[in-house]
Amino acid sequence: MVRSGEPPLFQPVDAADPVAGAGEVVVRVVTAALNRRDWWIWRDPATRVPVTLGSDAAGVVAAVGAGVESVRVGAEVVINPTLGWAGGEHVPTEAFDILGSPRDGTFADRVVVPAANVSARPSDVSWEQAAALSLAGLTAWRAAITCAGAGEDRRILVTGAGSGVATFAVQIATAVGARVWVTTSTDAKLNRLTRLGARGGVVYSQPDWGARLREAAGGGFDAVIDSWGAEGWPEALRTLDWGGVLVSFGDTGGETSTIPVAEVYWAWRRIVGTTMGSPEEYRALLEHVASHTWRPVIDSVHELSDIDSAARRLVDPDRFGKVVLRVSDPPGAQGRS
Repeated sequence: MVRSGEPPLFQPVDAADPVAGAGEVVVRVVTAALNRRDWWIWRDPATRVPVTLGSDAAGVVAAVGAGVESVRVGAEVVINPTLGWAGGEHVPTEAFDILGSPRDGTFADRVVVPAANVSARPSDVSWEQAAALSLAGLTAWRAAITCAGAGEDRRILVTGAGSGVATFAVQIATAVGARVWVTTSTDAKLNRLTRLGARGGVVYSQPDWGARLREAAGGGFDAVIDSWGAEGWPEALRTLDWGGVLVSFGDTGGETSTIPVAEVYWAWRRIVGTTMGSPEEYRALLEHVASHTWRPVIDSVHELSDIDSAARRLVDPDRFGKVVLRVSDPPGAQGRS
């Protein structure tokens, strides 16, 4: 359980094993992963606490509820944390939510989720990679594929790369043939991103980074994938080609931005917001992972009992990739050394 604050107060709680209701399954969690969403929740004084955080997990089905025929006990699964998406591909209905507050999440020995929200753990994906995949991977898949239209020779800029979602976006867009550039915080991160497939990029503290990127890319970008918002939007818009799209999936840098309106309408540009993704997009992500060689970048792995250090690492500026928790032994393990 967590109580809000900065830093947060994590407390272990002994609770009865959860019971699967009709259409639900109980998953014994093997690995879980932290997301920026957890940081938002534990900082928000309006959050209903205590609550068990955690949206991502990989584990083993421990029990199934009435009417569940698609999943068997003992199956190794990943959890899609998108709840209540029932509005087709475009947008969800008002029932949309995300696992891990207000519904108790995955930083626990066991978690109950709808059976429709579990899928087979992809082959050739480690338990740590599987835990890191779902929330950030799905958000990046929708942002890059559905919203930005990443594909062969399409020029894509990913801002703030090095975080979980942005790094996924670089890998996914590169894998489908897009030409990807990035902004990031340090030259060291930029070097790592080029090894993941980025054509190049700039450190975003440099002045006129947008003009530098347009020159490097040989023209404007077809799409910018951004989670910073705030003062970054005016420069991001100027990097776009005519008819380009700014895809926003977050506001880490601030909740408001002032932009020149003419940079939108006079250049036929669009601003598109997105969060998470549909069940169809989640299945497409898993199929993509099964047929490609890239894997989630893991920054660090921590025991669940050391969640405080994992939380500190999540907000460390040097972090590159996902922060993962070990919760229990995987099937067949004889214990960890």
